[in-house]
Amino acid sequence: MNKIKISRAAILIAAVFVLLSFKVPEAPVVGEISFPLGNVLVFEKGKTRATKATFKMPLHNGDKIETKKTSRCEMKFKDGSVVRIDEQTIYTIDHAQFKEKEKQVEASLSLGRLWANVKKLFSRSDSWKLKSPAAVVAVRGTIYRMDAAADSSTTVRVYEGNVAVSPPVPPSQQQGMGVAPGKPQQVAPPAQVQGPQQVSVEQWIEIIKAQQQIVVRPDGSFTKSDFDLQQDAESEWVKWNQERDKLLQQR
Repeated sequence: MNKIKISRAAILIAAVFVLLSFKVPEAPVVGEISFPLGNVLVFEKGKTRATKATFKMPLHNGDKIETKKTSRCEMKFKDGSVVRIDEQTIYTIDHAQFKEKEKQVEASLSLGRLWANVKKLFSRSDSWKLKSPAAVVAVRGTIYRMDAAADSSTTVRVYEGNVAVSPPVPPSQQQGMGVAPGKPQQVAPPAQVQGPQQVSVEQWIEIIKAQQQIVVRPDGSFTKSDFDLQQDAESEWVKWNQERDKLLQQR
């Protein structure tokens, strides 16, 4: 009888060790909170309860970062690229993957203002995209900002380099398009801008260069034009970001 009890106990102990050996792999860290200012909340994927952001707090795929009133947040990704969001902004890291010779980043700006200083992409398979309710921005290494308004309209302004802006692909058209996700698409060379223009709603891709902006409306129509750098620099939001970018260069 005692031998049976001992055998059962031994089997139970062995089973516990086996279960402990099968640990759920930890989600890869894709970046960190590099400068939280005020009331900044992080919602982990699958969780409804938020955690208050702290300095060097690790970030993972699926994390949603939300800033409350009079709050801001700077995030640094593993490749050194930096994203900052202004007060009352909602930003989500949909998917980020950093390998030795490849990086793929997709994120969403649901509402608010964002500034991005993205490191240059070298591989043709590299991809860095930011989505809003009205537009998708793809970059190869640049400094730009995006504003996503409450009515879903989106404004993108470029300070260095250039970005490709297009409307979001409806879910019904995402399948069977014959194009691998994240692969760069060939687009027509940018034409010279001749002031604001009204464009009909259709599938389009626009290249926005430094000192240019595009305003995309909820119905998919857009206006593309130049903007005044000096006047833009009077914005406190722009000044703050430019000062933070200078600090990056000094590190």
